[in-house]
Amino acid sequence: MRWLAGHTWLIVLVPLLGIILLSGYWGKPLNLLKDTEVDYLDTNQLFAIHVQSEGQERTKTIRYEAQLEDGKHILLYLQKDSLPMPNEGDILLVETTIRRGDTLGDFDYSLYLRRQGIVGTAWAHRGNWQVVGHQPQRGIQATAQHCQRALHNKYQEMGIEGKELGIVSALTLGYREELDKDVQQSFSASGAMHVLAVSGLHTGIVWGIMMWILTLGGWRKPLYKEKSKRWLLGVILLALLWTYAFITGLSPSVMRSALMLSFWELSYLMGRHTSRWNPILAAAVIILLINPLALWSVSFQLSFAAVIGIMMIASWMQRHMRLRSGWSKYIGGLLMVSIGAQLATMPLTLYYFGQTSNYFALTNLIVIPMALVVLLLCLGTLVFSWCVLGEWLGSITEWCTRVMYQLVEWIEALPYSSTKMEISWTSMMCMYGALVCGILMMRGERVRWWWLIGVVGALGGSLVLSV
Repeated sequence: MRWLAGHTWLIVLVPLLGIILLSGYWGKPLNLLKDTEVDYLDTNQLFAIHVQSEGQERTKTIRYEAQLEDGKHILLYLQKDSLPMPNEGDILLVETTIRRGDTLGDFDYSLYLRRQGIVGTAWAHRGNWQVVGHQPQRGIQATAQHCQRALHNKYQEMGIEGKELGIVSALTLGYREELDKDVQQSFSASGAMHVLAVSGLHTGIVWGIMMWILTLGGWRKPLYKEKSKRWLLGVILLALLWTYAFITGLSPSVMRSALMLSFWELSYLMGRHTSRWNPILAAAVIILLINPLALWSVSFQLSFAAVIGIMMIASWMQRHMRLRSGWSKYIGGLLMVSIGAQLATMPLTLYYFGQTSNYFALTNLIVIPMALVVLLLCLGTLVFSWCVLGEWLGSITEWCTRVMYQLVEWIEALPYSSTKMEISWTSMMCMYGALVCGILMMRGERVRWWWLIGVVGALGGSLVLSV
């Protein structure tokens, strides 16, 4: 029992593993994909479809998230037209055929959609659909998304436009509908795509800004040691944190990081010096209890892999590479965090996206500080949007965003900026096997060289399987 008290994270790990086993859909008694099993696939029919998102522009179509009369979800692709296209909340009569996605190599797009709760995809040209009504979406998720769009429109009113508007809205609000494809490619190839996906990085920055403001720049930090005032400050921090999660549309990535930070804060307020793994595992358990299929979400896997990599790899590097205070400590810490997150997520990015950045460390040294500046400027722009100061801050925000994008383009244009390599699922697991062996080899004060055999063997297996 004494050993268990020192390893309380195991109490959370056991139900987490149980949920992971149940979330497997093959050969298990629990069929979690049953909700996406329908009998009207591959048949041309007239469907009443409720549009539930703004359209995302493609090359020849506009994509909508939509819901059928029976409550099933689909992706609806409508051919572009000069006439007005549907808006969120419109009810359409569409003559179309709902199909499963195709299998692209080792990637089963149909299974990917079903794990997101989506039955399939449908396509229609202008003559096969018409708007017959409008029903606004209701609920806390819809309200959060309306708030997200309202703040996006506020940026436009402050004079931010073009590619800069798409970057600012994605970076601060998670609003990606106006994000240019060239911008996405540049950020992805340079290793800065995580900056455009509101996640733990942004939540951590916002948390730090709020803490700095509430403690008056650290001047009133002793108040945080007094019990009653500590609780008051903690409650205010949590309220502001979830307010930020709300205005970003309650996206799953922000919800995950907000949950983890909430558990950290609550454990501190209760005076319990818990294992650092407990908040992460507890957040994973809660998310998977609500939706076990979230385990198969790419963002879920990437976000938790990045956090685990930072905690295991970056923390090991920080213990063994003691840096002096000042700029060396800041730059060194940023590099270690970047390396930890990159190593932990690289197998996943190669498996899902077929490429990884070679200059991720350089990118993060430039982009993360600039993202902090842009976040602060955006906060000021929104706070002072009622006066001319908001427009001035909006102009400065647009300029800083343009500079950041130009630097990202410069990194993308460097020779060998990215490596393109498609790998299989087994090859990805071999890479993670090599990473685990490497961590075990470096664990403790002395290097355990026998684990080097596991690293070499796993990497060799990965290379053989990827050929």
